[in-house]
Amino acid sequence: MGALAPTKSTIEEYLALDRAAELKCEYRDGEFFPLASVSFRHARIALHMGSALDRRLRGGPCLAAISPIRVRVSPTKYVYPDIVVVCGEPSFTDEQVDTLTDMKLAVEVISPSTEDYDYGGKFAFYRRLESFSEYLLVSQIEAKVEIFRKQSPTSWTLDTIAGLDASVKVLDIDIPLAEIYEGIVFDPA
Repeated sequence: MGALAPTKSTIEEYLALDRAAELKCEYRDGEFFPLASVSFRHARIALHMGSALDRRLRGGPCLAAISPIRVRVSPTKYVYPDIVVVCGEPSFTDEQVDTLTDMKLAVEVISPSTEDYDYGGKFAFYRRLESFSEYLLVSQIEAKVEIFRKQSPTSWTLDTIAGLDASVKVLDIDIPLAEIYEGIVFDPA
């Protein structure tokens, strides 16, 4: 007797379970992927970045939101960025207003357990969204951010900004790295 094939969940099953769950999961082609737990450092950096974006975007056409905000990046893939920015009226999958279908910017605070995914598969998923044009990856081990900017549907540039005296320009606003990393103590090299 052969082994049974794993059962895949429908999108409707995923959404019902994820909406009721305390611990969120991403969804890829019928499979659930629990979100990794985050360190205190990760949470503080994400909070600083989200606050910096929110303050600078206030009164304009763009809005920042911090996780957990689910984003549908394709008909069979749902992910959770650490921070999203939507410009204009946000679009949602349904009346629950908890799953975005567009975003201008995604921010990920890099964790050792998710770094490969954040730079690879997750970035590829985000690029499927027509509205997506900037991707900011924030280090936890040093004062460094990397920003990918869309040049065309198939071309992106990468800028690396490092040091507490530097600033990153994202969505035409400047954010000092000292503000993002305020109170963060880095481990000695």
